[in-house]
This record gives sequence, C-alpha cells and structure tokens, in this order.
Amino acid sequence: MGRILAFLLGGLALALFAPNFFMTGDQLQDYMQWWTDHLGKGWKDKIFTHGPGVFAGLALLLFAVRGREGSGPG
Repeated sequence: MGRILAFLLGGLALALFAPNFFMTGDQLQDYMQWWTDHLGKGWKDKIFTHGPGVFAGLALLLFAVRGREGSGPG
C-alpha cells in the first residue's frame, strides 16, 4: 500500500511540475489561468510553489518506510 501511495504522490508532483518544462509560454499562461479560475489565486500559488516538493518528499518518505518494513529476516 505504501508503494502505491508513494507512486501516486510522485505522479502528482510530476503532474504539477512537468508543464513548466513542456509547454510554450502561451500554453503555460492559459494553463495557469485555468488553475487560477478553478482554485483561486491563493490556493494556486500554494499548490504550484510548494506542492511538487511536498508530494515528492512524501513519496520518498513512504518509499523509505516501506523499505524498512520489508528488510527483516525471512
């Protein structure tokens, strides 16, 4: 269960951060405007500035915990 959750959190981090790399300037403006319209400016800023790091960090933490659970004897 921990690996699945870590996979989903890592995917969410990539989904939030990847458009910055792959979209052109006009596409990125339209994309960010869509998020601002649906979430509001305050939430959009919080999610896109801190969200990818938080979700990626949680995913790494879950992988670390999952690794310790399965490292016992037989």
